[in-house]
Amino acid sequence: MSTSLHLDLLKAEEHLSPNPVRLRVIVPFFSVLAILGIAVWWTLFAFRLHAATLQKAVLVTNIEGLKSAHSKVLLLRAQEKEQQAILKQLTFYRNSRICFAETFKRLAEQVPDTVQLTELRVPPPPPPPSTDPNRQTFGPTNVSEAVSLKLAGRASGDAPSVSVRMLLEKIRTPAFTNLIRSAEIPKGAFRQDTFRGPANQDTLLFEITCGCVPRRFE
Repeated sequence: MSTSLHLDLLKAEEHLSPNPVRLRVIVPFFSVLAILGIAVWWTLFAFRLHAATLQKAVLVTNIEGLKSAHSKVLLLRAQEKEQQAILKQLTFYRNSRICFAETFKRLAEQVPDTVQLTELRVPPPPPPPSTDPNRQTFGPTNVSEAVSLKLAGRASGDAPSVSVRMLLEKIRTPAFTNLIRSAEIPKGAFRQDTFRGPANQDTLLFEITCGCVPRRFE
């Protein structure tokens, strides 16, 4: 009986591994890949961080630039509201105008020859609000305001008081009632004209007060 002997003369490190790629090749290869991956990741991270920093700086600059513009816009809006309020007030005053021109023209045609008017007075409306904060004026506080008309003068002749009452009755006619709602001679309105001396003591001074249509601020 014969026996075969097999002698392994290769060193242990010379033995072939069953793996197609040896570990001493794989480990360094994947280590390099990992290092390259980490380097690429940090590069991308640094790039994105730099881009975000630049974007933040641009946004901060834009915000600082917009702050003054925003303040100007707020100031302009406040001024716009103030001007609109003033314009609204002025519109109210324009709409509240009462024209006495035609009434005075007709009145001049109705005054008797013995009557002389020396005063026609209509109280003005309250002044509009001032735009100066240090100078406060007060405008109308109500939607409407009563308007009055005062007539004053002197009458002469044989019956001066009769001439004044004739004028009063003419003011009460429909030719004037579209503007003058009421007219009367106040108590004690008749008095002697002593200023011109004794020769004119037959001359009477008189007043007629009239209530007109109200002034409407709307």
